[in-house]
Parts: sequence; C-alpha cells; structure tokens
Amino acid sequence: MNPDEFTEFPQKPLDTQPSPAGGPPQPPPRPPKRTSQDLLDPGEPGKRVAIGDYIAIEELAALLNLKAFRVVAEVLALGQFKHADELIDFPTAAAIAEKHGYVAEKADWD
Repeated sequence: MNPDEFTEFPQKPLDTQPSPAGGPPQPPPRPPKRTSQDLLDPGEPGKRVAIGDYIAIEELAALLNLKAFRVVAEVLALGQFKHADELIDFPTAAAIAEKHGYVAEKADWD
C-alpha cells in the first residue's frame, strides 16, 4: 500500500457533545425528571377538598393525605397555636390546602 494513498473511514456521528471547557466529550443533557404530582392539575376533581366553616386539624390532614403533625406545624407557622384535635377556620384550612396543591371549596352543609 502506498503511504500517499490514505482513505478515511467514514465517521459515525458522535452521541456526545463537546465539553464547554475543552475536556472530554460529555453525554447530552437529560430532560428534567417528572413525577406523578407534576402531571396532576390542581383543578382535577381528585385535587379538590370540601371544607366547612371549621374543620379539625386531624380531618384536614386526612383529606390532604398528610400526617396531623405536619398540618399542626403549618398552622403554627401561620401564627396559631392549635392541637391536632382542635378546629381551624376555613381561610386557614384553605391556605394550607392550597400550599399542598389542593383547591379548597367552601362546603354548604345544612
């Protein structure tokens, strides 16, 4: 074979991107992970809770699928000192529900 005759092999496209600092090539960036919570729209029926004028913290925690102590901590952060068996008013309960991705609706129970 003559050394002047050089045939290049066809190069396949790289599955990597060059590093910005000039280092070795890096794999392409991954898309951000999505969780099932990202797929739920707050307006869906499963994300709505009906709350009366007053609700016990334990009941609100059960509606929101939370532990009661978490709801107590959030009520405390809002400036109210309550136990898990005490009642909170609708605006407080609605604020906590919205923080967790639920839409609070005023229940009209007679």
